[in-house]
Amino acid sequence: MTYKKVLIFWFPLAMAWLMMTLEGPWIQGVISRKPDSETELAAFGLVFSLSVLIETPIIMLLATSNALSRDRQSFRLIWRFMFGMNALITTIAVLMAFTPLLDLYLGALLRIPEHIIEATRPGMKIMIFWGAFIGYRRFHQGVLIRFGNTRYVGYGTAVRVLFSGGVAFFLGSLTNIAGSVAGAVALMLAVIAEAAYTYLVSRHDVKRLLKTDIKPGRLALTYRQTLRFHIPLAITSMITFLIHPAIERGLASMPDAAQSLAAWPVILSILLVMRAGGMAYQEVVISLNENEQNHRILRNFSLHLGLGLSLTMTAFACTPLISVYTSEILGLPETLHDLVTVGAQAAVLVPLLTALQSYLRALLMLSDRTAAIYQAIALGFLLTTIFVWGGIALGLHGILAASLGMTLGQLVELALLCLAYRRGAGALRAHWQSAVAAT
Repeated sequence: MTYKKVLIFWFPLAMAWLMMTLEGPWIQGVISRKPDSETELAAFGLVFSLSVLIETPIIMLLATSNALSRDRQSFRLIWRFMFGMNALITTIAVLMAFTPLLDLYLGALLRIPEHIIEATRPGMKIMIFWGAFIGYRRFHQGVLIRFGNTRYVGYGTAVRVLFSGGVAFFLGSLTNIAGSVAGAVALMLAVIAEAAYTYLVSRHDVKRLLKTDIKPGRLALTYRQTLRFHIPLAITSMITFLIHPAIERGLASMPDAAQSLAAWPVILSILLVMRAGGMAYQEVVISLNENEQNHRILRNFSLHLGLGLSLTMTAFACTPLISVYTSEILGLPETLHDLVTVGAQAAVLVPLLTALQSYLRALLMLSDRTAAIYQAIALGFLLTTIFVWGGIALGLHGILAASLGMTLGQLVELALLCLAYRRGAGALRAHWQSAVAAT
């Protein structure tokens, strides 16, 4: 194990995450040039955040597939598990799009202005199968990563981003449909294209698994074991993304609610781009942390990676680069420029915290201590919500409260993850020993 090997393994995954996060800015740039751009930007942000919240049960299917698909029996079991989860989230998406549940959630719960709710509704109808295709894609990506074929994950994301960007540009330039609808169509068609590509390139690795028998002495994987591994990860994802509606609820109470709700998705897109490398690091640690030497290298790499990402965020948010981005590239209304700048500057530590969290979460997964992950996230979510709502009640602007609250929540979560890992460090050594015995 060398730093170069870690870099080579991580880079395609980071590029995949980076390209995926570029979808948001690309589509926002199209929407901001359409009529009624503030309303449509807010609506698209709600469509995206709600769709991601619905799909949270299957976001971590990549980690589950990567960790548990070891042979023919386990692959087939997780395949059936994936289809069951996809059916569940599709049912929820249909109910949200075609019943009064959307009004209850956005109106009664989050207090979103009525005109923004109406702009959100068509996009939700378009996105009902979005989560199912993501679940299918992430299941096969887990198999690709298990066999070290991370470059195909990056290629698939390139297909998705080019597809979504092309569709959004076409619809924005040549049609009169609303901006949030154009964004939803672009996202839906792009994820279908990526799922199809991932299926095609993973067929060879799938065949290898289907030809692999259970190793002597190893018990067959059960649904109970799969649920025990996956449910804490699903809860982790759900709690992680619940912070977005909690923040949106706070922003909706601001006097400039429409502007704040339009600026916040842009800030999130910037953060997603800057955090992409850190979010990709979790799969690297899961795949490569096999002994003490690898462990030290991966730990040092995570620290340097996080510092580099936060320095990049600082250079972007605290220089004229952000003005060029908001005005020249995205073409945002003038009323949003200062809000986006303040929010980005207040969140410069988030990329560093993300990289370190990914490292520690992976160690806890390898130690079979996934429950500690969602416990840490739950407390981080609670403190973020309290800070955002409390800050707004005390007169702090919603955007500043949101960025600072997110930073505080991430910092607390990191501290708890570190504490949980230190308490169970022996479990990781047991994992290394079992890996050696299995080979």
